Amino acid sequence: MPDAIRSDTDPEVAFVLGGGGYLGGYQVGMLRALFERGITPDIIVGTSVGSIQGAMVAADPTLSVIEPLTQMWLETAPRGVMKVKLRALLENVARMRPALSTQDGLRELLVKYLGENTRFEDLAVPFQCVAASVERATARYFDTGPLVPAVLASSAIPGLWPPVQIGDEHFIDGGVVETVPMTRMLEYGVKSVYVLRLRQREQPLRTPRTPWALGRTVFEVSRRHRLGQVINMRPDGVAVHLLPTGEELLEPPDNGVYTSVREQTDTIVRRVAQGYASACDYLDGKEGRRSATVRAKGRAAGAGGNGAVSPFVASKVRAHFQLFDHDGDGLLQAEDYTVVADRVAAAFGHPPDSKAAADLRAGYAHCWASLCRVAGANVVNGIGYAAYARALTTLVQDPAGYERNIHPIVDAFLAAADTDGDQVLNRTETHTLLCAFGARPRDARAAVLRLDTNGDGVINVDELDEAFRDYFTSDDPGRIGNALFGARPAAAPASREPAPT
Repeated sequence: MPDAIRSDTDPEVAFVLGGGGYLGGYQVGMLRALFERGITPDIIVGTSVGSIQGAMVAADPTLSVIEPLTQMWLETAPRGVMKVKLRALLENVARMRPALSTQDGLRELLVKYLGENTRFEDLAVPFQCVAASVERATARYFDTGPLVPAVLASSAIPGLWPPVQIGDEHFIDGGVVETVPMTRMLEYGVKSVYVLRLRQREQPLRTPRTPWALGRTVFEVSRRHRLGQVINMRPDGVAVHLLPTGEELLEPPDNGVYTSVREQTDTIVRRVAQGYASACDYLDGKEGRRSATVRAKGRAAGAGGNGAVSPFVASKVRAHFQLFDHDGDGLLQAEDYTVVADRVAAAFGHPPDSKAAADLRAGYAHCWASLCRVAGANVVNGIGYAAYARALTTLVQDPAGYERNIHPIVDAFLAAADTDGDQVLNRTETHTLLCAFGARPRDARAAVLRLDTNGDGVINVDELDEAFRDYFTSDDPGRIGNALFGARPAAAPASREPAPT
């Protein structure tokens, strides 16, 4: 084991490894991508499976750690580490332990790869892992003393494994209190944080139908809300990198633990490879902007899908038309869309020949061509208000059409406005974007607060996307997106009528 590295100066680079159980293979690939690019940690914090891998990296913070990490994962399935075994279940029932299995298999792996008597003080770089204290109902960060018991505590999945006793306290999985323990690292004055978060492919929750399902849903709502607040923290002077796993790109998706050993092993190998490829793309600047949570595709729009709109929606569409009709001739042409794209790019200091400006123009050009196609209009001659309103409402009411024609512009807006590269918009960036759209500064300030629907202080692509949908489809005068392009139109009766002809 390398000699301990301790410094009196503040660490500059932190690795934060989140929880996610069997999805941890993605982190192995992400770590490989980081080490290959010479990005090494000065301090590491992990929770749950992230504590296991974080401890191994802290013991050997070099590219050579990838081989034992991979091998450890390949051993999990044959050993049945997370498998519920009948003997263990019966023993837990007899001894009244609140668990289905034991951590014996995991303990054997930790002893093999970390050492039975290894202490935190023996590691090459400072490492901490978080667990949830049952008695104190709070987080406990371990950074001194025996390593294996602390990692077992941080990984004690409630229900599957019993709480781990350390001293007079009992501990369960750290993911209960900190699924991504980033706040801890920010207290150390680090300059760069690399977040290796799992479970990025979160699906929409469903209304629970049973009491036990309600309990799981309550926990998941709390976890996701806390997660959104934590990962979007952006203190001044700290670069936060949310490495993508590529979970949404991997097929077949996660198969859980109730599969054959061969299937589990094959899935682990695919996850390691996908995590590596996605992290490489991100670190090399090829990865497109993405939200902290992968969006649920095909969300239903607020209108009917047949071109019928309420007077209130029609008033917003007319305001949008007038905003883009820069010469006031009653026609929209491709040049009008280009003016808006260039105005947004200029507001954030992007030169006309920059990639951000080009992406904005390309997004608008694609949308313009779709509008002309639906309206049956010539791309060169332009579109009048009636045809424009009919075509636009038809596009936005169709979820698939929205994804193809409108959402790429939302992505381009986010990329252009994200001047600090943190994949979300802070309030200053959002205010500048709304003003570039045409909103008055006073209206923009009020809109910024409303756009932040989860109260985490930043705007992600989901919230920006929701605002666009609201503007073009919602009858509700109180919806957040109504002020997206300027002063909110006055409410009108909600009776539905065909789009203008």
